[in-house]
Amino acid sequence: MSQNMRTSLVSLAVVLIGYAVYGWAGLTGAVRGSEPVSPADIAVHSALPAPMDAKRILNITTRHREWAMVPVGQSGVLTWIVYPERSDKAPVIILTGEPGAPSDWVRAISDQLAAEGFIAVAPGGTATARNAEAVRSYAGALPSADGHVVTLAFDTAARRVHVSGTLVHPTRFALAKSSWPDLIAFLNHSTGNNPLRTVTTDVHAEHFAALMAGVQQSTSAAADGILPASQKRDDLPASILTAASALAHTRLRHEWVDIPTSTVKLHTWVSYPAGNGNAGVVIVMQQAPGNDLWERALADQLAREGFIAVAPDLHSGLGPHGGGFDDFEFRDDVMRANARLNDDLRISFYRAARDWALKLPRANGKTASLGFCAGGSNSFRFAGDVPELNAAVVYYGGAPDETTMAKINAPVLGFYGDNDVRVTASVEPATAAMKKLGKSYESHIYKEATHAFVWYQEIGRNYEAMADAWPRTIAFLKAHLN
Repeated sequence: MSQNMRTSLVSLAVVLIGYAVYGWAGLTGAVRGSEPVSPADIAVHSALPAPMDAKRILNITTRHREWAMVPVGQSGVLTWIVYPERSDKAPVIILTGEPGAPSDWVRAISDQLAAEGFIAVAPGGTATARNAEAVRSYAGALPSADGHVVTLAFDTAARRVHVSGTLVHPTRFALAKSSWPDLIAFLNHSTGNNPLRTVTTDVHAEHFAALMAGVQQSTSAAADGILPASQKRDDLPASILTAASALAHTRLRHEWVDIPTSTVKLHTWVSYPAGNGNAGVVIVMQQAPGNDLWERALADQLAREGFIAVAPDLHSGLGPHGGGFDDFEFRDDVMRANARLNDDLRISFYRAARDWALKLPRANGKTASLGFCAGGSNSFRFAGDVPELNAAVVYYGGAPDETTMAKINAPVLGFYGDNDVRVTASVEPATAAMKKLGKSYESHIYKEATHAFVWYQEIGRNYEAMADAWPRTIAFLKAHLN
């Protein structure tokens, strides 16, 4: 990881303290309670970001964001999407008005709209009627969308934003911080936005910020024997807060290897279990932010449990100087590079890693895939593309199509956060499809847990979710790889 990327993580402390005036929900989604409330009663938990703060927000937001290629004829529109952390379906807000790719500022605005419970979509490309309709249709058909679609057209020269939609009375607002609460109230009213409220412990921005700054505040009492995330247990994976320390103190052997592929040398992190005995291989499939210290610490945790953990860097060769993840300055730049990785290329890289790992002297011939976020989706698909796989673990990733499911021979185990409807909307259909096909698929959805609950263990009930999911994961892998 570059020094600047390390600095961006530490700067989270400063940013979160600043956002504390809006409540922790300003970064993790609208604060929710146990009863539905009227749109007019929903408080504003975000702000119109300043252009100078845009990149910083994009580097530290906890919400799921991604670049998607919206098909238009034989080509497509590269589109930025940010999802809210909520358990029910959400309205869609499309942000337009900028030529070319959406700027960092517009993408940061989309993040703040997601904080209010909206799915925010910012398309790039040429602003043609055909492209606009394609993006609108794509966004409205998202599994987590509730059918309401509103467009915000930005006029930066006049410092205004124009609001329109099928069921929305066209109006405009000044593009200013003072007008932001009125804009959010209008969008809530126009779309019926009414995120269900959940009582969580999310309002502790200063505590989280202090942890990010390296201050170990461990005075809070452990509930049911579960330690605060700042005190990593030996038998549980690190969070984003503790990954660097966990990796720095490991005594297990690890190394970087470059695996030849048809396109690049796949830079791959390998962690080995203690001893000299044979072991099963787990292919660790990276989440969208890349093969960072957390991914490597996760591989080390698997090695502690007796597995050979192989974690390829999918960004190999995509860095600004021809390198991989460590070649990028900012995490947001890593995610932008994801647009250059299609699903077939990702699977081909993981195939190469598996083939290489099976030739290791200590490999026992059995393999599994384990992935998070985008890696979770890849893990599920990999089980179909590589029928010889012995097991697949999916953390908050989507399911493949039925054609791919039909080729799966391995049992699949999935873990999901309830406040992640983008992914959980696929669990029930996947369960039905796998059952119909006679395949093994076990899923667990954790209440009041968000997307990336293993990464962000300090948020809400994420730590509890992780502390239940990980032992199940290890037991599953041992049952099928040992």
